[in-house]
Order: sequence, then C-alpha cells, then structure tokens
Amino acid sequence: MKKFKLLIPMMVFVMGIGMAFTTKNNPDTGLWVERNGVPYQLKSDPCMSNKNIHCYVVFADDPNAVEYPVYTDQNFSIPKEGGSTLPYLIME
Repeated sequence: MKKFKLLIPMMVFVMGIGMAFTTKNNPDTGLWVERNGVPYQLKSDPCMSNKNIHCYVVFADDPNAVEYPVYTDQNFSIPKEGGSTLPYLIME
C-alpha cells in the first residue's frame, strides 16, 4: 500500500506532462488569403461581425490597397463570413 501511495502522485505528474503536449496548434486551421499567388495565413481573425458578408482584408504595406478575400482553408474554397462593407486593415 505504501508503494501505491507513492505511485499515484508520480502518475499524475507524468500524465500532466503528457497532456500538455496534446494541444498542439494545427497548421491547417486558420484564415487564409491568396497574396501574389501564394497562400498566406493570417495571424489573427479580423472578421468579427455577425453579418453574412464575405470578409475582405487590405494589408497596410500594400501601396495599391488590394482587397483580398479571406478563406477558412488553404485551398481557397470556403470563404469566411463575418465581414463588413469596408475591408479590414491588416498590419502584418
């Protein structure tokens, strides 16, 4: 019984460490735009409205102020909803 009492805290510790590695970020999730023909993943979600309007973004470093549609997948097949009448400004 003494060994069992010592074994339980060690098992809890090992399981805690193991559980810490189970919540890895999935690189396939997130929001994507096609910038110069290359998939670009956004670092944050700018599309926060509750409207059923497609989301568009403009990058601050783009001198032409091109509006890019935002997608929920890297294949650009599912457009992201939650946009507004004006595109969101991205400072990435």
